[in-house]
Amino acid sequence: MPYSYTTGRDWCRHRIHGLVGDADFGMELICWQPDRLDDLQVVAAWYVQEYGFHQVLFISLKSKAKIWNYEDNRITGHVTLGSFQAEHIETYGQMLVDDSHSIDQVYVCKSIGDEYRQVRAPHCDRSHLENFGQLSNHLGADHILFVPDLTHVVHGRTMQQYLVFLDVPYDKVYHTFDAGESFLYHVLYVRQCKLKTVLDVLELLFENEHIKPMIYVTPEGNLYELGPDMAIQKNCGVFCLANYESIFTQSEQVGLCIQIDADFQYNRPSMFMRMGGATILSRLIN
Repeated sequence: MPYSYTTGRDWCRHRIHGLVGDADFGMELICWQPDRLDDLQVVAAWYVQEYGFHQVLFISLKSKAKIWNYEDNRITGHVTLGSFQAEHIETYGQMLVDDSHSIDQVYVCKSIGDEYRQVRAPHCDRSHLENFGQLSNHLGADHILFVPDLTHVVHGRTMQQYLVFLDVPYDKVYHTFDAGESFLYHVLYVRQCKLKTVLDVLELLFENEHIKPMIYVTPEGNLYELGPDMAIQKNCGVFCLANYESIFTQSEQVGLCIQIDADFQYNRPSMFMRMGGATILSRLIN
């Protein structure tokens, strides 16, 4: 792109490798910071004019995917694809191929150059994280909270009910020590737009509780220990398995074994449950 389009912009580009038949068909994935979204329209318009395409695949901060239709340099409509799935890249690529009037040609996405999630978490060590479930996939994209399980009710509801109301994906992970103690953690993957609500609800749940460590990993990969009021108590460095384990082994507990609950699978609550849960939470935290 011309220098005038790139200077002063905080954005990262990644090559999407694909094939149309035996020929290479490359695209670019551009990751934007939330406070620079105005630039996106300008650059997308430049691309469609420069290369003669009429569509752009857009994925929002809430992970909603749309295909914008362009005429010259302005949007004339869009196609909503729903929550982003990897298959949407092939849907978009096939649309470009069809629009170029290629006959009986199929677009296949092969890979995305580099690891685009590492843009926001460049120093994290992603090795040896198998027992954390989906965590490695969310590292660098979401706010990650490690929350100990509560077995008692708060305002007449269990922790499991509050997690349903919050409508955030999570894993269940067990921590077991040589002495025999074992306890459950919920690993919550939280989008920026939901972070305040989630923290407010957790503060309500753990108010006046003597709790095990609560841990927070930022999208940039920084590791913190939180207090019951959800304020940062301690900076534990950059996230990696060793730094995570050290939070628990400093209190005379040794032989930590971390194991995901393989029988648990998060299923998003129904629309009715999400709407009702949002109403209940708003009454509790406002």
